[in-house]
Amino acid sequence: MAASTKKVILVVGPTASGKSAWALEQALKYHGSIINIDSVQFYKGLEVGSAAPTEAEKKLVPHYLYSYVEAPLEMTAAKFLEEFEKIKQLPDLKFPLFIVGGTGFYIQALEKGLFDVEPISEKIRTDLENELLNSGADALFVELKSRDPHTQIHVNDHYRLVRALEIIRTTGKIPSQMKAENNFKNKNFNFPYLKIGFQFEKEFFLERVKQRTEAMIQNGIVAETEYFLKNNYHDWAPLSSVGYREVVQCLQQNKTKDWLLENITQSTMQLIKKQKTWFKRDLSILWSEHSKHIEQFLLED
Repeated sequence: MAASTKKVILVVGPTASGKSAWALEQALKYHGSIINIDSVQFYKGLEVGSAAPTEAEKKLVPHYLYSYVEAPLEMTAAKFLEEFEKIKQLPDLKFPLFIVGGTGFYIQALEKGLFDVEPISEKIRTDLENELLNSGADALFVELKSRDPHTQIHVNDHYRLVRALEIIRTTGKIPSQMKAENNFKNKNFNFPYLKIGFQFEKEFFLERVKQRTEAMIQNGIVAETEYFLKNNYHDWAPLSSVGYREVVQCLQQNKTKDWLLENITQSTMQLIKKQKTWFKRDLSILWSEHSKHIEQFLLED
């Protein structure tokens, strides 16, 4: 394949579906690069619980946006787009690019851009952050549901919850309606691309998740979490993600290893269900014959 052929393969699907392993195999085969679009794998120090690529794997092909955001900084979709723009400009960037992850909101932002809204005032942002701290997410979620009954934002997704209320309080516009109207900006994803999806039945996922969770516990997810708790990063956003959230609870309530295994597995299966629902709506995803699709795509003019 010619070096000047700049094509992108989005590798999507639920967690534990084998996306990263497949992308690495294909990036090796086609001499490409891998870019992370998993919301937890951005963070430095959370490699075990996020199932981030190992150092040995990252040496095989160029990897970008893995394990680089340090506490207490937090990643957002807007920041991801900024980082992606920088990567696009690298003179030695190897194509095809394999963009890998299961975070549907980030993938949507990459493809379509972000909502076109006027700048949010610092007062509104500060007010919402204080309300989140003092009154909790439940109170903010009640307000969001009353203004935007069709919202698909989860009460525990604090970033998107606050962001939606910022838009509502600033503009009076309803985020779900804006999404339906495709009122986006900053759409700079101007590469030919293919979207490959990985999916399994529930029973197969359950066995994979159990094995994966056991490996995470054995490999040090508890020690990873303890480090950040001891350094007073209790409210750091990624510690509320699946896996780390359960470890925090386990440590605070002195739960057993068996409890931890069961609860991470259960939470991961719930996450997979949500991810499957998100990706099911995207009719552009190719769910089978992955190698055939990618070969045809990369050979096209």
